[in-house]
Amino acid sequence: MSRWKKVAVFLTGLLLLAGCVRTEEFNRQVSEKLPEEVQEVQTAVDLYRAENNDVLPLKPPQGPTLYQKYIVDFSKLEPYLGSVPSNSFQKGGNFVFVVVDPGKKPKVKVMDLRVTEKLRELQGRVNVYREEHGNPPTGKKEGEGLYALDFEKLKTDPVTIPSPYHSQLSLPLLVDRKGVVHVDYRMDVVRMMEESGKEPGKGEDLRRLLVRDSLIVPAYSPRMELKKGDPVLKMEE
Repeated sequence: MSRWKKVAVFLTGLLLLAGCVRTEEFNRQVSEKLPEEVQEVQTAVDLYRAENNDVLPLKPPQGPTLYQKYIVDFSKLEPYLGSVPSNSFQKGGNFVFVVVDPGKKPKVKVMDLRVTEKLRELQGRVNVYREEHGNPPTGKKEGEGLYALDFEKLKTDPVTIPSPYHSQLSLPLLVDRKGVVHVDYRMDVVRMMEESGKEPGKGEDLRRLLVRDSLIVPAYSPRMELKKGDPVLKMEE
């Protein structure tokens, strides 16, 4: 068993005991309408693209990481959609509709805003700490330019994020040198590799494993690649 598989098993048990947001509540029954609405938006995006020389109906790039960057602009899809999806942020829902692989085969997915809300609160605390101390509240180094978020330095209880892919997992948080908070999805990647029985190719972005068969993107995740059998974190280029 590789080091990270052992760590994943250990952390699964540890984090389930931690005082984190309950996965059952956080992932409370994604609306039955969501898959249908994602497909409707996908159809509308495809029609728009076909009629606009392969241009996609997107807002200007906004997020710091790949899967937050390309947000669907529903104002451009009015002729192609009967109405804005009920699960969308615009309608008071919990999801932002995004496009992945915009240059190849654009696929509509969603980003869970409940993750955004939790990280926004923590980001504020990290910003205050950085202003007061000159550096972000970093703990153990976890990857290239990425560190565990040290909650003792923040003087707050540890927080984890319920996995949108495996309901029994809770995910740790990271912080980079600039003080930006990220989510660590490595446990999900390990589980996905175990379930598929296949090893990703050299240099492949492991986040693709998470979006391949799911409607939800790994929001706030750094890039991950496989190295010596373990997922390794890398900052976006």
